[in-house]
Amino acid sequence: MDLIILSGLPASGKSTVAKALQGAFPYPILEKDRIKECLFDTLGFQSHAEKRRLDAAAARILLQTAEDILQAGGSLILDNNFDTAAGEALRALQERCRPRSVTVLLTADEDALYERYLARDQAHTRHPGHALSDRYPPLPGDPAVSPQAREGFARRYLDRGMGQVNWEGPVLSVDTTDLAALDREALVAQVRFALETQA
Repeated sequence: MDLIILSGLPASGKSTVAKALQGAFPYPILEKDRIKECLFDTLGFQSHAEKRRLDAAAARILLQTAEDILQAGGSLILDNNFDTAAGEALRALQERCRPRSVTVLLTADEDALYERYLARDQAHTRHPGHALSDRYPPLPGDPAVSPQAREGFARRYLDRGMGQVNWEGPVLSVDTTDLAALDREALVAQVRFALETQA
C-alpha cells in the first residue's frame, strides 16, 4: 500500500502536481477541496464559522475514505493543505494502516503564491464556496470572490500549521514558484525511490 501525500499552502500547485504524479502512479486522487464542494452544494453556509465547520467535516471524510482504501489494500494520492489537527489525524491513520508513505511538500515564493491565489479567484473558475467567506450562494450582483490582502497572506495559513509536516515518512520539498519549470520526471523518480526503500 502506497500513500503519496501532497501538502502545502493554498495555490502551491497541489492539484497540478497530483495529476502529474498520477501518470506514473495510477492511484486515485483524494482531494479535500472536492469533498468541500459537495458539502457546500448540499448544505451551503451562512457564515465563516459554518464554512470552517464544513472544512473540518471534509477533512474527516477525506481521511476516513483514505483509511478505507488503505485497509482494503489499495494505494492513493492524498491532496490537502493539512493544518496541525489534520496532520495529527493523518499520523494516527498511518499508525493504524502502516502504508509506505512519502510527502511531497510544495513551497513557493510568497509573492508568487499570493498572485496565483488572487488570479485563481478572479478567474471565476473555482467553486464559489472556496472564495466566499460570509455567504452562499452569492446574491445577484455580488462579486464571486472575497479577496485576501497581501499583507500576512501566508502567515494566516502558517499559523494554522499548514506547510509543516507532523506525520510520518520521508518528505520531498519541491519549489513550485514556477510550476511550468517543475521537473516532473525527476519528481516521479524521487517519489518512487522514497516508496521503494521502505520496508
